[in-house]
Amino acid sequence: MTLKQLRYLIAIAEAGSFSAAARRAFIAQPALSRQIGLLESELQMQLLERQHDGVALTDAGRRLYEVARSVVQKLDSVKDELASTRGDPKGHVAISIPATASALLLPEIIARAAEKFPSVALTVCDGLTREGGQAIELGKVDFGVVPNAEELEHVAAEPIFTEDLYWVGQGDALSDDAPISLAEAAATRLVMAPRALHLRRRIEQAAMETGVVLNVAYEQQSAPGIASLVRSGLAATISNWPPLEELFQPTAARLIVEPRITRTVSIAHSVHKPLSFAASCMRDLVRGILLDAVRTGRWRGSLIERGADEDQAREASAGASS
Repeated sequence: MTLKQLRYLIAIAEAGSFSAAARRAFIAQPALSRQIGLLESELQMQLLERQHDGVALTDAGRRLYEVARSVVQKLDSVKDELASTRGDPKGHVAISIPATASALLLPEIIARAAEKFPSVALTVCDGLTREGGQAIELGKVDFGVVPNAEELEHVAAEPIFTEDLYWVGQGDALSDDAPISLAEAAATRLVMAPRALHLRRRIEQAAMETGVVLNVAYEQQSAPGIASLVRSGLAATISNWPPLEELFQPTAARLIVEPRITRTVSIAHSVHKPLSFAASCMRDLVRGILLDAVRTGRWRGSLIERGADEDQAREASAGASS
């Protein structure tokens, strides 16, 4: 069994036919058929079933395909890692970010990554916080930006900043910028995300601790759905800052006080999936984007203080990799 034969099996399985696989692999079809025949003879089992419209994997073929994919991906990642030691990060990096911060983060991550790390193939997944957390825990992404890292298992998290939550609704010129107590905010007619989401749980925790009851009239899962009810004046909501600029205009956004409700936003990755050199470079880039967003007020929050030595080391590392 050779690595070449495994790559050919993968090509056939994904192309669905010998002819299509031969074109993709830049090999003559008889030669491709011969290699698969040799592999089946060595294993003494049939891997492919020839059909009138192509080929299909047998049970044994499907199992070998899964193993072959894993082996080839690991070998390719090793080659990328070795090539990256020359200072040019290579390979595939997958990141998860919250959907509510996608408009703020996604264009900047894509643009900066293309400029600094052109050899990195980047995938950015934006979705619900719950989905992003699960992707990090399971190692489906290399790392992610999450506000609920403390709820995740088997992850290494680096807290970046704490964000405030705001009451968002129809206001007037006298109150648009004035803080609002949680009791006042809770008494308004609210549209909220389902309880399964971290933001709702954090708000309900604060309400319970304060002894107030949230007047939740509607539940909507998507940020655009919530924003549509707020803009129409049918309800108010409680939100973090990133969606406000993009979705909720024109409405009033008032900082919630008595008590202030905060969440810690972190960069996290699975402890079972150590960061590659390319992923480490991308993590530092994303960290820098988050710091910039907070410093410029595009994401309202307070940076978590770090030692000067740690910041200098990170800046030097980011500069060397770029």
